[in-house]
Amino acid sequence: MFLKEKPAQEVAEKVLKDFNDVEGLKEVVDGILSLTDSWVYEKLVHGVVMDPRVNSGDYDEPSKLIRFAADNMSKFPLNMPFAPLITAKDVLVIHTPIYDLFSINIGRDFTPEDLNKIFYGEMAARILFMLEEFDSNQETPQPTKKFFKRLGKIKWNDKKTKKLFNDLFEIRYMSVFNKWKGADGQTPIFTNTENAFLKLLSGCSAVVESRNKINTFDIFRAHKTYLKLIRTDISKLM
Repeated sequence: MFLKEKPAQEVAEKVLKDFNDVEGLKEVVDGILSLTDSWVYEKLVHGVVMDPRVNSGDYDEPSKLIRFAADNMSKFPLNMPFAPLITAKDVLVIHTPIYDLFSINIGRDFTPEDLNKIFYGEMAARILFMLEEFDSNQETPQPTKKFFKRLGKIKWNDKKTKKLFNDLFEIRYMSVFNKWKGADGQTPIFTNTENAFLKLLSGCSAVVESRNKINTFDIFRAHKTYLKLIRTDISKLM
């Protein structure tokens, strides 16, 4: 997606005008615009240094959740018209925000126990299955074959829903680009990963609600979950 530089507020106002009949949109848009005031978000944008142990092979064994995704979802590698909206590869993105937010909040080098919590702990399941309730006292749901089979078949409710998701991406992209002027080349990498995560959360929301199509509720729920994650010190929950 090629985006011409423009003020994020201008983009936001257009989205609000284009979707003036969608209840709850302003709350989400305001939340997106407020991200650039967050020191945690700034660190996310500029990138978190990867611990060299992550690529040592010690963490190559997939967790139970990732195995369920790999066994029950498409591994289609390309983003083509007839490819699934969400694939097993997309589920892997869940580890990125967990890793980055954990690192930012603890402010020190990881211990082996920390890395095990990130890649094999319950936080990934809590975010994907509980969404904005990830910090509740409820027991963590267990991954199931049925959940990931349904997630792999998820679609957009209609073209308008897909456009809304893409327009919210434009607000986030312009907010990041205008604030940090490309963040040393990190803006496209960060915003694409961020978008993949939000698409994943939207799909999970639809499945949790026993639907096979993503609607506006799911998109808003995904963004609210993401905003809450940024405001939360998840290291204290893991």
